[in-house]
Amino acid sequence: AVSPPSSLSSGINAEYGGVPATDQDMTTAQASSPRQIVWNDLDKTKYYFWGCTVFLGIRLCVYPTNLIKTRLQVQRGTSVYRGSFDAFIKVFKSEGILGFYRGFPIFALGVIFGQVYITTYEYTKHRCSHLNQFMQGLLPGAVASVAGQTLSVPADVVTQRLQILGMLRPKEMPSAKFDAVPATPRTPDHTLLGVCRKIMVKDGLSGFYRGYLVSLLSNVPTSGIWWATYNCLLTQSGRYVSSDSQGHHKMPVQAVSGVLSGVISAVATNPLDIIRTRIQVGGSRSVVYVTRKLWREDGVGIFAKGRSARALSMSTSSLLIILGYETVKRLSLRTTGEGAKY
Repeated sequence: AVSPPSSLSSGINAEYGGVPATDQDMTTAQASSPRQIVWNDLDKTKYYFWGCTVFLGIRLCVYPTNLIKTRLQVQRGTSVYRGSFDAFIKVFKSEGILGFYRGFPIFALGVIFGQVYITTYEYTKHRCSHLNQFMQGLLPGAVASVAGQTLSVPADVVTQRLQILGMLRPKEMPSAKFDAVPATPRTPDHTLLGVCRKIMVKDGLSGFYRGYLVSLLSNVPTSGIWWATYNCLLTQSGRYVSSDSQGHHKMPVQAVSGVLSGVISAVATNPLDIIRTRIQVGGSRSVVYVTRKLWREDGVGIFAKGRSARALSMSTSSLLIILGYETVKRLSLRTTGEGAKY
């Protein structure tokens, strides 16, 4: 996710966090205006404990849609799957429930990377408190994404390699023209260690950062657009929806704003995400070459390829993440002072 990365992923992609109020927001807001729990209101020990626990559960929920999105994006045309629903059915029939969780252990490490992401976001947002709501989301979201991607790209590369291992062989689908190596889960090369060993032999350590720059090209604008959209939606909704009994934005308002932000950012940056995925699963490292190849294969379809699956993945992860994060913040409030009301 979502958000996802991971998001939600490959990281959520990868991924996410919450939107604390700035000091300026708190001092100028009227008593009746909804406000968010401030970073300084939190007991950091509780926050990191509950954050890791809750978001590990969230990643467990959104991973299947992330896997489907990856498989749809790396195939040529509709050679293996005809769409998201068809992919879900085929994965279940050929690989069972566990097939939806190929590569999940590595993806789960994103919980740790997510803490780096949100800490960077919180600090940068505080430093940008003099800017408008849109820029308070866009700039911190972009900076946090760079920090998070630096740690999460290696895990994302390995996760995506594992995710496509279960795709049907070309000989099982005579008309298929799929350029990923077909998988057999029983062979050593198709285990976690086998995939890592293969990357090292072929590309060395740099192989784990395959697509790092293009990953930034995809995830930095996604993160920035997500937070900018979320901030604006939350601010606008605060004019029409009253705060809860504690003076904060109500959970349903945050949930709807998160889902809409996920859909908007997913659609806006989908072509960039396709290019990133193709490069990371073993294609050319040239953005220009991959873009031209995709255009020859799908034409304008590049804008829609895997779009519904990505929008579903990011909207789902956005919903779970916002609800999860707001819950974590409430569980993590300090037990002393005026803020200790939970």
